[in-house]
Amino acid sequence: MIPLIDIALDKRQETEIKRKVIKVIDSKNYILGESVKKFEQEFAKFIGVKYAIGVGNGTDALRLSLRALGIGNGDKVLTVALTSPFTAIAIIEEGAVPIFCDVDEKTWTIDLADVEKKVDKNTKAIIPVHLFGNPCDMDAILKIAKDYNLRVIEDACQAHGAKFRGKMIGSFGDAGTFSFYPTKNLGAFGDAGIITTNDLKVAEMIKILRHGGQTKRFWHEYQGINSRLDEIQAAVLSVRLKYLEKENEKREKLAKKYRNASSDLPIKFQETLHEARSANHLFVFRTNRRDKLRKFLTKNGVTTDVYYPYPVHLQPAFREYVQSHLKNTELLTKELLALPLYLNLKLKDQKIIIEKIKLFFSKKY
Repeated sequence: MIPLIDIALDKRQETEIKRKVIKVIDSKNYILGESVKKFEQEFAKFIGVKYAIGVGNGTDALRLSLRALGIGNGDKVLTVALTSPFTAIAIIEEGAVPIFCDVDEKTWTIDLADVEKKVDKNTKAIIPVHLFGNPCDMDAILKIAKDYNLRVIEDACQAHGAKFRGKMIGSFGDAGTFSFYPTKNLGAFGDAGIITTNDLKVAEMIKILRHGGQTKRFWHEYQGINSRLDEIQAAVLSVRLKYLEKENEKREKLAKKYRNASSDLPIKFQETLHEARSANHLFVFRTNRRDKLRKFLTKNGVTTDVYYPYPVHLQPAFREYVQSHLKNTELLTKELLALPLYLNLKLKDQKIIIEKIKLFFSKKY
């Protein structure tokens, strides 16, 4: 079977990472040491922001950003239901209320017309999700935020290295949040996350909140959580960051090959805005014959998956937050299919995948 994802590293990276991990082990300093500080500085520079604060995972990055910005009990936060449910979980954990907006049928990112319909006096923030690494229209989002006095927290958990108008995703909002789950473009060897910002006060508050709210040892001035990026994961990420741009270029080439070879088929691809660059975290397309195609590909040795099979707002845990029917979101969850896309994907295997898809549509299975 051709796998959907393969996170194996090349020997060069693997050797360098092992050396860095051993160095951390030998240092006997495992929490908030030099490796974390170094990676925070490197990632801030990469994104083009003043500050980056390492945390335990992407969900905590969202939670801590909300808390540092003073968003909590009863405050409404606009976001989407076509995403991982952890976006909504982070909002709810902070006592805020997720307001689900529909997505644009072409970009599959937040529908700004729906955003404006759903803003009211209790709305305090918007969390745009750069789905599959595809940038949202940040110019328009920032304008809406200014017009309605909203905070912007970018969910960039799938968008490491994505750009909009020449600027890195994660540098536009009051805060940018990233996950380094192992399958991400920039993946750790376990859970890890980071928050980016240009606001010193926000950065300092997040540093306090991630460490239980302590302002000095054993003195908790704020209600924080325990969510720290550990030294070993920081060391791993510091190595991997050096290779991210070249790896994203390879992902782009593989994605283009899929698109070019399938342009005459009855399928639709996610559209990227003008002057934007997707990180191509996943290669996903839509077809109204999704389930039959998936079964066919499985029988022919190709692993696929559905991102996402269930809209967040229609899942039992979130039903109390349903405000409206989300036409595009609900349709897309019935039509989206992810194909294998990873750095070690062999061209011969990609050719097989394309041939099998063409065979399916030609034979009308």
